[in-house]
Amino acid sequence: MKNVFLTQNFNKAGIQVVKLYIRGIPTVVVVDDYIPYYNNNLIMNRQPPDGDYWGVILEKAWAKVNGNYENINYGWQVESFYSLTGAPGR
Repeated sequence: MKNVFLTQNFNKAGIQVVKLYIRGIPTVVVVDDYIPYYNNNLIMNRQPPDGDYWGVILEKAWAKVNGNYENINYGWQVESFYSLTGAPGR
């Protein structure tokens, strides 16, 4: 995961930098660390039991690449592995 998260620590600016592979090309995606809640629950992802929010940040970066959260409701799990590793697909 260290190769995916280019920002290793939270910072005062609230910026997180993630490297994803889009169509096999390494792409830097910048997102903020604002996590949307409604009634003390995360809007899109489940509450992390251990308090780590790396999955939420990855989901936010993936939603940004795809336009919004609604566009990532469906798909194949293998697509996420391609995007995280750059491994050739299908």
